[in-house]
Amino acid sequence: MNYSYWETEHLLAEIDYLIVGMGLVGLQTAVALKEKEPKAHVVVIDRHAWGLGASTRNAGFGCFANVSEILDDLKTDTPENVYQTIQKRYHGLHKLRNKFGDQAIDYVAKGSCEIFTKQNRDDLSAAIDSIQAINTILHSELGLERTFTYTSNNPLPNAIGAIRNSYEGQLNTGKLYKSIYSFGQQLGIKLYGGIEVKAWEKADKVAVQTADGLTIKTNNLIICTNAFASQLLDEDIAPCRGQVIVSEPLEQLPCEGLYMYNQGYYYWRDIDNRILLGGARNMDIKGETSYEINSNDTIISELKRFMMEEIFGKDVQTAIGIDHQWSGIMGMGKDHAKAPLVKRVEPNVYLAARLGGMGVALSATVAEDVVTLMHS
Repeated sequence: MNYSYWETEHLLAEIDYLIVGMGLVGLQTAVALKEKEPKAHVVVIDRHAWGLGASTRNAGFGCFANVSEILDDLKTDTPENVYQTIQKRYHGLHKLRNKFGDQAIDYVAKGSCEIFTKQNRDDLSAAIDSIQAINTILHSELGLERTFTYTSNNPLPNAIGAIRNSYEGQLNTGKLYKSIYSFGQQLGIKLYGGIEVKAWEKADKVAVQTADGLTIKTNNLIICTNAFASQLLDEDIAPCRGQVIVSEPLEQLPCEGLYMYNQGYYYWRDIDNRILLGGARNMDIKGETSYEINSNDTIISELKRFMMEEIFGKDVQTAIGIDHQWSGIMGMGKDHAKAPLVKRVEPNVYLAARLGGMGVALSATVAEDVVTLMHS
C-alpha cells in the first residue's frame, strides 16, 4: 500500500514516543508518558485493531499470589525476586483501581480460593505448613494481615480443603480495556491498528520498518508486545497460550469468586451467571508454546471434563452447554522467570514485556517502570 502525503507527514510524523503494542502495558505506558509530558506526540501502533494477545482475552482475575505458586516459584528463583514480583502485582492492581475506579472496570472483591483434592493432597500439606511464614513475609512487604487462611469447607464436589486469599477480586476485562483506551484518547494519544513492525535501525532517530513498507521515524521506540516481543528481540520471553471456555447462563452457580487448582494451571470464576474456566496448559505444554491464537482440542476437552466433574460434580444430569471459547497468548520466561522484563535495549529503544500470565495486575507498574527508566 502507498501511504499518502497527509498520512506520512502528519499522522505519522514528528513522533516523540512510538509504542508498539496496544495492550494493557502499551496503553498505560502511553498514558504515563503523556501525563509526564503533555506536549509530547505519543503514538501507539499494533498489527491488530487492538491488543489481541492477552489484554482482551484474559479471564479478568484481579489476583497477585497463591500459596502453591509461591512455593513452586521459590524452587527456581530467589525469595527476593518472588516476593518483589508479588509486590508489583499487588500495587499494580491498586493503581488500576485507583485510576479508573472499581465501578468502571466492574472490580468486585470476592476473594479467591486455591482448591485441593485427593489428587494433590501433598501440595495441600505443604501449603498449610507454609502459610504462617508466607503471611509473615507478605505482612512485612504489603502490610496485609493474614493474606492466606485455610478452610475445610468448600462447595465444590471433590475438594478436601482450600486456602483463601480475601484480598483478591475479579473484574471485567472488556471494561478495563475500554477504560484505559478511552483515557488515552482523551489525553490526545494517537492509537493506530493495522501496522506491523518488522525491524528498526538507529540513526539520528529510530527508523521503524513496517510489514507494508512504511518507514516511521521516532525519537524513542518502546516495545510492549509481551510474548510477541521475542519475534523482534532476542530476549528470554516465550509465548504461552491459554484456552478459555464460558458456560451457558445458569439459574444457580456452584461457586462465586476466583478459584484456582493445581498451582494455578486451572482457574475459574463466575461472570454474568456463567462459569468461566481456563487453563489446563499442563496437558500439552509443547502445543501451547505457540504464537498462533488457535484452539487446542486436547485442552478444550479437558476443560469441559473439569467443569463437569470438578466444578459441577458428576451427579449433574445434563451436560453444561459452552457458549464461548477462545485462546490468548501470554509471555513467560523460558527458565520459569516470572519477573517482568523492563530494560533499555539500545539508546532510545526500550522493552516492557514478559508479564508471566499476570498482565492485569502487573501492567500499571510495568508501564510506570519503563517510563521511569526512560527518564533516568
